[in-house]
Amino acid sequence: MQAFIEYQGETLCYSIITNRRLKHLYIKIDPIKGVIVKTPSYTKEYIHSLVVQKAEWIFSKVKAAQSRTTVLELFETEGKVLYLGEPILMHTKQTPETFYKEKTVPLVTRLVEEWSFLMGVKPSKISFRKAKKRWGSCSHTNELSFNLSLAQLPLECITYIVIHELSHIEHKHHQKAFWQCVYEFMPEYKQCEKILKNYSPTLS
Repeated sequence: MQAFIEYQGETLCYSIITNRRLKHLYIKIDPIKGVIVKTPSYTKEYIHSLVVQKAEWIFSKVKAAQSRTTVLELFETEGKVLYLGEPILMHTKQTPETFYKEKTVPLVTRLVEEWSFLMGVKPSKISFRKAKKRWGSCSHTNELSFNLSLAQLPLECITYIVIHELSHIEHKHHQKAFWQCVYEFMPEYKQCEKILKNYSPTLS
């Protein structure tokens, strides 16, 4: 179900998804699907009033997502790619996909080796893949997966993502103990999280 609100002369479309197994109502800004409201059983009228109340916050998040420059957009408009946070010209016939595969895999593999030693943990496996939303993940069997486009980020942000996922080996949650572990090895991690908001995990 879709609905609309008006805010400062602009129209916002949002989707409503009802799932009775949910305990609370959630508003999610999806880079692909837009604004999604997930609800257990609230009425359309209540949801609409809540979205109106949250309009300023929602629009700010939507505009922030829209302002991100994706790698493919930069390549198509300027013939450049992002590498370690800086736009550079591609002088070869490589595609962005092959460029990032060549740059990301050895860089992240080396960082994982270095930081797993320093942190005293060991992943069971390291893999790389294209992803639309995630920079990295850690499975319940301690397999780490990283986004192939990681090389577009500043080095400190790549390092933060590696430390973040390695911290999940011992802490399978985002509770206090997990963040204390991250902070121990990267006290400035919150600044990295702010920087990451300016980048898109998906190449397109």
